[in-house]
Amino acid sequence: MTDVNGYQGHDPQTPAGAEAALREFSERLEDARRRLETARNEEVAAEAGFRAARRRALLSPDCPKVRRNEWTVAERDAWVEDQCAGEELARDLAKAARQAAHDHLQTLRDQGSIAQSLSRSVADSYRTGGGRF
Repeated sequence: MTDVNGYQGHDPQTPAGAEAALREFSERLEDARRRLETARNEEVAAEAGFRAARRRALLSPDCPKVRRNEWTVAERDAWVEDQCAGEELARDLAKAARQAAHDHLQTLRDQGSIAQSLSRSVADSYRTGGGRF
């Protein structure tokens, strides 16, 4: 039986079940770590894309030239921002995805810590109680 978080439903009240649950957590942690790594790479690429788009816009022949009684710095900057809006959105979404991946990994680490404590408790109970609670 699998719950909404992907837990397979091992019986954590036995040493074998606790070990199976820990192995499953370990696999889920590694998957989350790989997802975070991918999200970080995508964020770096999106940031580089945004910066490149900004440079292209600033150096474009269509970019307003700041001159007295013509274009202000603020107007030029607004024009540049408008030209890079898609890349900026991609960067912001990549950053949010990386943060979500980080939060997910941290949640799994916290759950894994709890699972390790429960596993030790189960093992101690079996050692001292002969497998009975």
